[in-house]
Amino acid sequence: MNAKRWSVRGMLWLALAAQTAAWASAQQASQPAPASLEAADSLWYGGLPAGAAESRTAWSPSYAPCSPCPRVYGYAEGLFLERSNDSFDQPMIVETIDGNPGATFLSTSDLDFNFDPAVRAVLGVRLHDGWAIEGSYLGLRDSDASAFITPPDDETNLTFPGGLVTNVISGVDRIYANYSSSLYTAELNLVHCRGNCSAWSNPKAASATPVAGVGNRSRCQTFEWFAGFRYLSLNEGLNLYGERDQQTHDGTVAVEHGPYDIRTNNNLYGGQLGARLRGWGARLGWEATGKAGIFGNDAQQEQYILDFPDFELRPLTGAEDVQVAFLGELSLTAIYRLTDVWSLRAGYNVIWVSGLALAPDQLDFSGTLPAGDQLRSTGSMFLHGASCGVEARW
Repeated sequence: MNAKRWSVRGMLWLALAAQTAAWASAQQASQPAPASLEAADSLWYGGLPAGAAESRTAWSPSYAPCSPCPRVYGYAEGLFLERSNDSFDQPMIVETIDGNPGATFLSTSDLDFNFDPAVRAVLGVRLHDGWAIEGSYLGLRDSDASAFITPPDDETNLTFPGGLVTNVISGVDRIYANYSSSLYTAELNLVHCRGNCSAWSNPKAASATPVAGVGNRSRCQTFEWFAGFRYLSLNEGLNLYGERDQQTHDGTVAVEHGPYDIRTNNNLYGGQLGARLRGWGARLGWEATGKAGIFGNDAQQEQYILDFPDFELRPLTGAEDVQVAFLGELSLTAIYRLTDVWSLRAGYNVIWVSGLALAPDQLDFSGTLPAGDQLRSTGSMFLHGASCGVEARW
């Protein structure tokens, strides 16, 4: 009787255990499956590339793959830019013999610029679904071109061309010419990024020991296009300063002097379009950027001529107008990755701007008034040079 009782009790325990196991299995099946390591968002924010077979441990943050479209990115770099002098080639100082013009001693094309330092900074923040807001700044301050001339002999008389005669510039002994230029530009763009990463197909590369801090098991590439607003300010000055040694009645030498000074301001406002390609692997990468836009140029110029002793041969006068301008920019950059976040950059850049009021183009050597009240704004400027800096991408 007892054996039969224990047999029935055992069957009840077995039935209860089977029911409990079935209930646990159903509960587990009703829970959502854990997120895949190859989720779609991983490509946007630095997760595993599609098809990666490595475990989460192998793809730890220390060896995370590249992030094609990071949440936050930016770089700062120094540039060495040379700007061309594309002003109209016109004489500034000529030789005269008995009042008749002769050879040109100095023209606007003789003022050549050297490579000058500039800075650039870019910062971008991802918004949603591949879109980002990006701001940048580029500044080139105090780019100068100068010349100094003296008559080759006592028989040579140097003066302004075009009939403009002053007490100083008629038998001048020394002439200083200085052409200065400063450029600043800022832009705000809406950027859309598409990118992908793929694991290396080379078995040896895939099995190689990773370098600390660098996701060197994948290769990535991105394509970005952007549209936005850009502002550019170009301020220029041209100064011709003459000196003449004059014998006084008491036998001493006095220096007579006088300047011809011109200032121009160009303020460009407008929209631009652009695109950026980028690709990189374990250590090396590259980036190519192009942008262009049509702008309105609010341009002004003012000038004056002082003759010795502080006589306003031409009082301060000028002109202003709004013209159409164009700006285009290209850059090609090599990238060396230090870690997943930090990289070094080095590249070459070209910028072309047309529809500008350049200071030398405003020269007016007319000896009659009114003079100097024109605005010539069909000049252009070409800048080119190398850049190097550091970038970060999170």
